[in-house]
Amino acid sequence: MSPRQVLVIGAGVMGHRHAAAVRAAGDHVAAVVDTDLARASAIDASAQTYTTVEEALAAGRDFDSAIIATPSAGHLEQATELLAAGLDVLVEKPHRIPGQNPARLQEALAEGGRLYVGMSTRHWDGVRAVVDAVADGELGEILSYTDRMQFHLEADSLAGWYFDSSVSGGGVLVTNGVHAFDRARAIIGHDLSLQAAVLKRINPEHEGEDHATVIARVGSSALASIEMSWVPFEPIGSGLIVMGTRGTARIYMDGSWSISAIGVQRSGPAIDIDRDPFIRQWKSFCDDESGFSLADLEPTLKLIEQIYTEVPLD
Repeated sequence: MSPRQVLVIGAGVMGHRHAAAVRAAGDHVAAVVDTDLARASAIDASAQTYTTVEEALAAGRDFDSAIIATPSAGHLEQATELLAAGLDVLVEKPHRIPGQNPARLQEALAEGGRLYVGMSTRHWDGVRAVVDAVADGELGEILSYTDRMQFHLEADSLAGWYFDSSVSGGGVLVTNGVHAFDRARAIIGHDLSLQAAVLKRINPEHEGEDHATVIARVGSSALASIEMSWVPFEPIGSGLIVMGTRGTARIYMDGSWSISAIGVQRSGPAIDIDRDPFIRQWKSFCDDESGFSLADLEPTLKLIEQIYTEVPLD
């Protein structure tokens, strides 16, 4: 099979990670779109560079796929445009920001093409192992689910647009919560019903929330406690724990994991979370793996929208 010819939109940190994954798979970064052409060239010296998606599409190049790695507010429009041009699209999460209407994107999909939402933490070895353990009944009936995604946010940890809600869609709830809810739904089922939530701004210079605690009901018997934080110190106790009637599973923030259940003891090492999941994700996209479509991710965005609508920012 010939290498895929890939158009990358956005030449920031995420653009570089996606482009590296494309090359690792033996595919070709054919073109890069960014308002800064020098930055676009830095993604791949052999790629053609353009300042807009329209310019890249008008150039007549024969692209197989496109990757969207721009600030979040542009994802919906760019994905719609690329699907209409006949390309399969991998869009970095979220596929839209809260408040945006996905109707035009749904219409574009109905005309053909494929949209895959990039949810990198779902490609961690530990998450895949725990998904399988729960599905196989190794942990028994799920009693509790706790996920604490907490990050030491230093001055240059994130680009400035993450703190502009008109571009990012909010704060830590949408930026990291979209991962937390997505992997919760993958591990313990799709029925997450909001019970309570708290949103808190820690840094007064930030527009959105730096901390969110969410309690959700899973089915009829279990509760999930999910926390996301950007804090000015090194947090303790981050990671995911799933406890059932037959055992417990844990995933650490470095990607290492362990499962301890009746008759079961297994674990895995830390991973390069900036590289390994993106390579696996590109393979998943190329293989058309299920579970990452617009329909799969819309419930997560709707839950986030519900929280932003019903819970005041403290």
